[in-house]
Amino acid sequence: MCNCVAQIPVRKTLWIATSLPILLIGCALVRAVPANKSAAIDKLMSELYQHGQFNGAIVVANHGNIIYRKGFGKANFQAGADFTPETPSNIGSVTKQFTAMSIMMLAEQGKLNYDDPVSKYIPEFSRSAHLGQLTLRQLLNHTSGIPDYGDLGIDDSGLDQPALVAILLEKEDLLAEPGQKYRYSNTGYALLAIVVERVSGKRFGEFLEQEIFAPVGMSNTFVYDSAARRKVLAAIGYGQFGQVDDARPTAIPGDGGIYSTIDDLFKWDQALYTEKLVRQSTLAEAFTPGKVQQGVSTYGFGWNIEDEDGGGKYLWHTGSNAGFRAFISRRLSDRVTVIMLTNKGNSKRQDINGAIQNILSDKPYVLPKQSGAEKLYKTIHESGIRAALEQYRNLKRSGDFDLGESELNTLGYQLLYGDRRVSDAVAIFKLNAIEHPASSNAFDSLGEAYRVNGENNLAVISYRFAILLDPSNGHAATELMKLKLGPALWIAFPAIGAIGILLVAAILFRRWRRGQARPNRPDGGNNKASL
Repeated sequence: MCNCVAQIPVRKTLWIATSLPILLIGCALVRAVPANKSAAIDKLMSELYQHGQFNGAIVVANHGNIIYRKGFGKANFQAGADFTPETPSNIGSVTKQFTAMSIMMLAEQGKLNYDDPVSKYIPEFSRSAHLGQLTLRQLLNHTSGIPDYGDLGIDDSGLDQPALVAILLEKEDLLAEPGQKYRYSNTGYALLAIVVERVSGKRFGEFLEQEIFAPVGMSNTFVYDSAARRKVLAAIGYGQFGQVDDARPTAIPGDGGIYSTIDDLFKWDQALYTEKLVRQSTLAEAFTPGKVQQGVSTYGFGWNIEDEDGGGKYLWHTGSNAGFRAFISRRLSDRVTVIMLTNKGNSKRQDINGAIQNILSDKPYVLPKQSGAEKLYKTIHESGIRAALEQYRNLKRSGDFDLGESELNTLGYQLLYGDRRVSDAVAIFKLNAIEHPASSNAFDSLGEAYRVNGENNLAVISYRFAILLDPSNGHAATELMKLKLGPALWIAFPAIGAIGILLVAAILFRRWRRGQARPNRPDGGNNKASL
């Protein structure tokens, strides 16, 4: 079902900077671009919907003028409700830019400073050597050294704010030195919401409603912090394989938890070109990446930031919670905005955005690859795991489907917990680890499947590989501590580590040699549209 709305004609000429790092993963069939940009975008989105690759709503705008706005599919499959531009949907981590704006507004009001220690507002941290030296700025730009929930070995689904503070104090040994490097942390933004509440004297959702949503006119946007807050017309979340995967109310907002519509998010985007909320000088600081001692950072206050040729900036963020996905991008020099909300599992938002940017630049585009996980899932249920593994090899040769690490990982977890086909899940996770031998996450997931299957010795080995590949993998370390090791494994660990390093090196070297030996196709082996 395609839920169409009126489209406003595009301006005749639109120039886009060619330095945009477009993450295209497309099929071989290149689409030419019609002169009418709205029609071209509609053709792209309609094809994606027909292929089952997009279920949600999208808006594209240029200089404040909406050139494309449409909903596709269902917001509630059981009730048959359409997903329209007015449908509230969970925006996941896009919430972070609202959390950051709250801190910026309080700073302009003189109620806090970015370089204040967090312990000034969460005094429980003052007794901690690490947490006591954190600053608000470091929480804002993900340089606090606080790992994400999973790497702390905690489940955030049942946490409230006091419990979060207590757990961080207990796990201080897992925290890295603040200010050293960028490390994305949902935990840090949950702490910022606590600061907003304690400084303002209001619930986080109440503060956002009064200070941001109402002034901007975001009438269909709310923080889902209690069941009573959810609106009747809000979308239901579904997993990639069609199962209900809905969001739950959050007791630790700040890193996520907001529901909004593409129309409301467009109002938010337009407000950021004004001084309705904060001064433009404040936003300029927010749109500047944080400083780090190690590596690089491209994250400011709630936004990923990329510099473009000519001095312009490209801002973007994704969101993911349960079956919901969100995306917003803003090209400041040309005031080009793309916003997407979906409610049916993984949607290739970056790829879709890349195709749209190509359309706006009068360049050919390619359709994103279809989900390999969904194809394999159907085969597993119809013909069994052996048939699916054989199909995987055929699909890989064809190059028409996405068979990446994330796809296989998603399939594995659906089999493990959704379908309770544990041995099938082990087979998929094992395949993923073989295909991605340098991925700590792949071995972490394999270890989890082995543990659920009662194969604790193999689980221990997989977790050890995960830690070997990434010593900061807190989830693997926590799970490893829970497992009792047999004497033979303790003796074998040094050999396991050495063999693991050699195995990973050998697989990567073999793939490199294979790539060197493969002759180039006439097109150079690249199916992506030229930038």
